[in-house]
Amino acid sequence: MGSIFSSQIKRTLELTKMATKIGLKELTSGNIQSRIEQAKVITESLGNLRGAAMKAGQILSLDLDDYFPPEAIQILSQLQNQVWESPDLDLAKVIKKELTAEQLVLLQDIHYKPLAAASMGQVYKARSGQQPIVIKAQYPDLEQSIENDVKMLKRIVSTLCLITGRDMNLDYLFSEIEEVLRQEVNYQHEAEALEKFSKLFASHAWKHATVKTAQVLRNLSTKNLLCLTYESGMTIKDWIDAKPSKDKKEIVAKALLELYVMEFFIWGFVQTDPNPGNFLIRENPQLEIVALDFGASKFYPVEFREQYVDLLKSVQYASTTATVDKAIAFGLLDPRESQTAKNIFVDLMKLGMSPFFSKTQGSKFNFKEDEFLKNNSHLSRQLMQNLKYSPPPHKLIFLHRKLGGIFALLRKLEVELNLEEYWELIAHTKAK
Repeated sequence: MGSIFSSQIKRTLELTKMATKIGLKELTSGNIQSRIEQAKVITESLGNLRGAAMKAGQILSLDLDDYFPPEAIQILSQLQNQVWESPDLDLAKVIKKELTAEQLVLLQDIHYKPLAAASMGQVYKARSGQQPIVIKAQYPDLEQSIENDVKMLKRIVSTLCLITGRDMNLDYLFSEIEEVLRQEVNYQHEAEALEKFSKLFASHAWKHATVKTAQVLRNLSTKNLLCLTYESGMTIKDWIDAKPSKDKKEIVAKALLELYVMEFFIWGFVQTDPNPGNFLIRENPQLEIVALDFGASKFYPVEFREQYVDLLKSVQYASTTATVDKAIAFGLLDPRESQTAKNIFVDLMKLGMSPFFSKTQGSKFNFKEDEFLKNNSHLSRQLMQNLKYSPPPHKLIFLHRKLGGIFALLRKLEVELNLEEYWELIAHTKAK
């Protein structure tokens, strides 16, 4: 019969059906109600398909909030949180296929009910000798579905652009998405990324809370199966629900910001998945953060990071024209955009950087501040309405996806922080 991922024809039909429903609702009215119905169609269709289609939908849903109203975004956000246990994944069969008889005897006490499930695979608990471990296995036939899923989603988004009067080249955006999805189904890549992060974390003198990772069991890992040490800890949601003190929440928030700054601006190696489930909190007795899931890790060259910092600096010191010129050179804006669109872009950049540029020494930014989010949403929507040629920036889509996830976590922590130290680190530390 085959898995849900093995039939390209079936997946293509499902995605085509989704595109037809979306297009019909757009042509029928294009009003708020139709946007809400479109969001429901997208969430249900991609959720049922899982795999590359759902993962790409999760990525794109963060960049659609200027096209859809808040009611529809609430529906689309379910793509970020939905988890399905899939009957297509037979762990016993996967293990037998991937491991030799000598390797199999090293695995004991395997729990065949998943500990966690996501769009690309599932995680199970087990033991190797006296060591508790987790086994990460991907859905069968997943890799062969990626090209077809991405191609169909690109066609759908391109059609949506045409219907709404936009002329955007989406080739680079979807090439970037496909590249990262292919990395995620290669567990050898994830093992290498995890080992690199483990060394980087161990070599850094953390100012607030130590960040650690699981360890790869290389002797039990393959391209399609990843075995790691089991790491105890509370999910951030459970930890927040346990009502930690204000001081502890600030320590975790500062550590998460420090981690993001180090990853991108200093090391140039970023775990780009924004899922809050990728962090665990534990106290031994000091606070520690355990970072998980490194399949979507990306390198950013020094020249790219320096150009990005130069753009951020221009927001503080340069004219609107100079900032627009840098944004065009960096590939964030198409030079054909109207002056109105360019002005809104700069206003949005200034708003986004304003917490870092406070003129009042020692002032703190309240991450729970609704006015900031309201103004950001308003400007973002205005920008999207005025952009005609600039697609979501493929160079930054995964980076900003991670940044959005960090911001959301800090908002849930309800902290107020002075962000000057992070800007000083960004502006004055030389990238490696």
